[in-house]
Amino acid sequence: MVFGLEHRGEVRAYPQLVLVWHEIVNDTVAGEPLAVTYCPLTGTAVGFRAPPGVQDLTFGTTGKLVNSNLLMYDRQTGSQWPQLIGTAVSGPLEGTELATVPLVWTTWKQWRTAHPDTRVLSTDTGALRGYGSDPYGSYPDRSGYYAEGGPLFPVAHSSDRFGDKHVVVGVRVAGRHLAIDKDLVRENRVVRTDLGGTQVEARWDDRLGTARVLQRAGDGRWVPADHLDAMWFAWYAFHPGTQVRT
Repeated sequence: MVFGLEHRGEVRAYPQLVLVWHEIVNDTVAGEPLAVTYCPLTGTAVGFRAPPGVQDLTFGTTGKLVNSNLLMYDRQTGSQWPQLIGTAVSGPLEGTELATVPLVWTTWKQWRTAHPDTRVLSTDTGALRGYGSDPYGSYPDRSGYYAEGGPLFPVAHSSDRFGDKHVVVGVRVAGRHLAIDKDLVRENRVVRTDLGGTQVEARWDDRLGTARVLQRAGDGRWVPADHLDAMWFAWYAFHPGTQVRT
């Protein structure tokens, strides 16, 4: 598995088997500092950049968790950020929300076929890690922690609407939250719903084997929505009031 990034004309891939050991890559893409983040415990991969009016930020791992999700800190102010929500919960930037950059869960073969000019993160990191192995299980045929059991650490809210590790596509639009069953998108190709008066449409991308989500803008155009894959338990733990599309 890789997390694919298309940003300002540049194309990059970040292998899951590297990020499972490091969780954060501070990169510069098209001249812009970006953080590519992955939390194996919640199955969430998110790209971040500083929002307008905030200095460029680089991130590290605190070694702590919130709702079993990676708690990051920025090296410029020491503020702390749960990765799934990208909002600072402590420090000088408390309450600030990072701008997200979409990442695509796909396989290296599919990404390279679609983007033969891609660059890919090397395993030559200077760190002694067991790249090629995963302490939690395996992808793309999920096994181990990724497929079975519940969260390893406490969460604030829980729901048995889906299995804990079931993958949903979490969507955020104007402060509202929606979970779409990813299998439903795969099976139906297109799934439509309404979120707080905004039309939302999830479309299956055969080329990359993933779901993409769009929202209807005020001028009638379909534009990319803020969305990410997540294990159901994690999405619900942060967003217990989420709308669900099944």
